[in-house]
Parts: sequence; C-alpha cells; structure tokens
Amino acid sequence: MNNKAGPFRYYFAAFRHPTDTFRALIASDRYLHRSFAYIAVPIAGYTLMYVFLTIGNGAPSVFTPWLNIPKEAYYSINRFLLAPSMLLSWLAAAGVMQIAAGLFRGTGTYEQTLSAMALCISIAMWGGLAHDLPMSILSALRVIDARQHEIAMNAPTIWRTLLWTAYSIYFFAFLCLFPACVRAVHGLSKSVSFGIGLLSFIVFQVVFLVFNR
Repeated sequence: MNNKAGPFRYYFAAFRHPTDTFRALIASDRYLHRSFAYIAVPIAGYTLMYVFLTIGNGAPSVFTPWLNIPKEAYYSINRFLLAPSMLLSWLAAAGVMQIAAGLFRGTGTYEQTLSAMALCISIAMWGGLAHDLPMSILSALRVIDARQHEIAMNAPTIWRTLLWTAYSIYFFAFLCLFPACVRAVHGLSKSVSFGIGLLSFIVFQVVFLVFNR
C-alpha cells in the first residue's frame, strides 16, 4: 500500500485484510495523525445517535445508568459524555495492550498500538452503529416511538433479535480485530495475541460502559 495513501484507504482495506492493513498503517509516515481521523468516525456516529434520541424524546426503559444521571436526561447528557468517554476507553485499552505485549517482548511502540487500535475500534463499532444510528434517526423523525422501541428491544420481539444480531457482530469484530492489532504491531503469536486482545477489549468495554450504560 502506498505510504502516502489517505487515511480512509487504510480504513476500507482493513475490512478485508486487517492484519496486513495494520502493518501498512504503522509503517506509514503519518500513522498517529490518521488515528484521530479513525476514532472520530464512531465518536461522530454515536454523538449523532444521542442527538437524535434526544430529539425523539428517548430514555432508557429497563436498565439504570451506572452514572448518577436521571433516565429522562440520560441521552441528552450523553451527547457531551460520548466523545471523552470513547477517547478515555481508547487510551486505556491501548495502554493495557502495550504493557501486556511488552511482558511478552512485543516490539511495537505505544503510538503504533494507539494508531492500529483506533482503526480497530472504528471498524468494529460499525457492528452496533449500523443498528443504533438508523433507529435513532427514525426516532427523531417520529417514524418509531423511541421509548416504545426501547421496551421492544428488551422483550422477545424482532427488534430484540435485530439488536442482538448487531451486537453479536460487534463483539465478534472486536475479538478478531484486537488480536490482529497485537500481531501486526507487536509480532506476537496468535494465542498470546488473542489473550492480550481479549484483555484489552474488556478494558475498553468496561470503561466505555461506565459512561454509556
């Protein structure tokens, strides 16, 4: 791949050949700059989701937010929490991956880990975003009732099936891409890379859920 390729040439290539693309990315001359473009994609997508849910008067129906935020204001406040929470999740997970890989004599730098992980996160989060963003748009347009839809997603309905399908893809993508990131950046074995990738994903998901659950 051309060393001067634009950021989204790597982006689309990673859907087909993730490990090779991550290697090409960290060998490029502006990989750290590109990482911010990648992480901006899910930040923008999920911020818009909360904007549309706020317009649609949505609110959590079954779960109680982990943060001390009233349910009625949850989506409205999350418009401002989403970006910093995703950045914090990214930085924390990359730190864990870098430290764990170092224990196994991984060869990559933190900046390389951070950059490849940004691309991983951006791609994997489409599993959930492909469901969540359209539903929020339909809520804002009043095509569906946001609060009734929240209830339907937590009951044995087609909406719950669609949600579970989307998030099954989400989890599968992360469990494939994070280990691929470890292998590409640190040159470790498949088994070690999977273990480190799984640990890093757990850290990413827990930090993210603290602010978005």
